[in-house]
Amino acid sequence: MSAVLPSVGGIPLKYISLIVLAVQNSCLIIVMALAQGTGRVPFYSSTAVFINEIVKLIVCTGMTIHETIKDTGRFYPQDFLNEVFGGDAWKLAIPAMLYAIQNNLQYVASHALDPSTFQVTYQLKILTAAVFSVILLNRSLPALKWMSLVMLTAGIALVSLEESNNRASQRSKDLSTDPDLTSSALGALLEEQKQKDNSLESNITAAPLNDRPEFFIGLMAVLIACILSGLAGVYFEKILKNTQGSIWLRNIQLSFFSLPFSLLAVYLKDGEGVTEQGFFAGYDMLVIAAIACQSAGGLIVAVVVKYADNILKSFATSVSIVISAIASVALFGSRIGIVFVIGTALVLGATYLYSLPDKPAVRYVDLGSQLDTFHVEEGRMGSPRQDSNDTLSTPTTSSPSVRLDRIRSQT
Repeated sequence: MSAVLPSVGGIPLKYISLIVLAVQNSCLIIVMALAQGTGRVPFYSSTAVFINEIVKLIVCTGMTIHETIKDTGRFYPQDFLNEVFGGDAWKLAIPAMLYAIQNNLQYVASHALDPSTFQVTYQLKILTAAVFSVILLNRSLPALKWMSLVMLTAGIALVSLEESNNRASQRSKDLSTDPDLTSSALGALLEEQKQKDNSLESNITAAPLNDRPEFFIGLMAVLIACILSGLAGVYFEKILKNTQGSIWLRNIQLSFFSLPFSLLAVYLKDGEGVTEQGFFAGYDMLVIAAIACQSAGGLIVAVVVKYADNILKSFATSVSIVISAIASVALFGSRIGIVFVIGTALVLGATYLYSLPDKPAVRYVDLGSQLDTFHVEEGRMGSPRQDSNDTLSTPTTSSPSVRLDRIRSQT
């Protein structure tokens, strides 16, 4: 007998969490675009990731203490520490390490590949999540759902490709039309980066693929990142669903084990800049809002993988990308092209196909010579007729028939 899933107002928490995740991720994309907009003082994203883990750790610790006091009427710090660091807490170090490696590989790939190639190939993480769901969770996916996942991957790749091209053209437009920006220190840096990109593009055009080792390094990095993304997500889902411990407790453990990796990323990626300008360089209310939104997203994801799964999470985040792209038309003046329309149609079509209920399996039983004719009796159809010696009789015809044993006349 399956467990009853929690609900809010009669709506299963599974669907509520997916909707909230789609809305949250859409808001995060828009806020991050505003926080990293042209003309703003840049901040170090690695420090934002570290602060994000700190915020999640504090919030989840507070919620765990609140639930403990609510359930037992008291709180003992030693018991809390034993619960957090005892038992199977070490299991959360595995997804924390996988996520850290994935983030660094993603950083390598984004610098070695052009934005279009990176955006398209990185969507393979949708399929890797499905593959690991089958392997680690013994989940069965019919052909229709696999087809919808392929459609989703292709659709979100096209949407991301269009968004990447829009951002590139917007940066180029800003540099060429804003004299104040071009003369500023940030404008000089962006102009220098633009020249490097143009130089790299010309070199890529002139050189064949086998003469560009950085391309293969970037491609391998993004492929491994996709594999690790699927593995870490499904492994975390397995821990949440198959072991004891609340969502708050598991997030405490995950954030705790993620902190050393996040701090190492700050040192390796932005260590020099942080030393010169400070850890919180470029921080303002918009950046703080982005961090808060990201922290909320981490908690929502935990609820989604607990009561839904990683595959449905992929659909929710994909829909959020489409929503944020449409919103960017009004907010940032982005243009919607035919590529975006096709990608959106694929995403929506894939979502519809995946939501269709699975067809019940048809079981065929070969009874051989023991197969009896079927009959209709008092509204029941399909019961075998038995002889007086309780054995099934042999059919008298070569094809199955329906025999009416009794016909009641109407008066």
